[in-house]
Amino acid sequence: MLKMGDRVRKNPATWAPNAFDAWGRGDGVGEVVAVIHDDEEPFVDIRWPAGRCYEEPAGLLVIRQSA
Repeated sequence: MLKMGDRVRKNPATWAPNAFDAWGRGDGVGEVVAVIHDDEEPFVDIRWPAGRCYEEPAGLLVIRQSA
């Protein structure tokens, strides 16, 4: 489960491209700035280096920091 502050990158195996990819959606490392729960599926607001976009958690990989 993703939480605010998690650092993420796109998961190449499950990433669903869309028109926002043209401006840099999914490029580099993003940060979860909000977790949104609705009636069907949760999704997350990610701040990518090029801007923010809502994402499906299944398309993301969490970057784990080592201690």
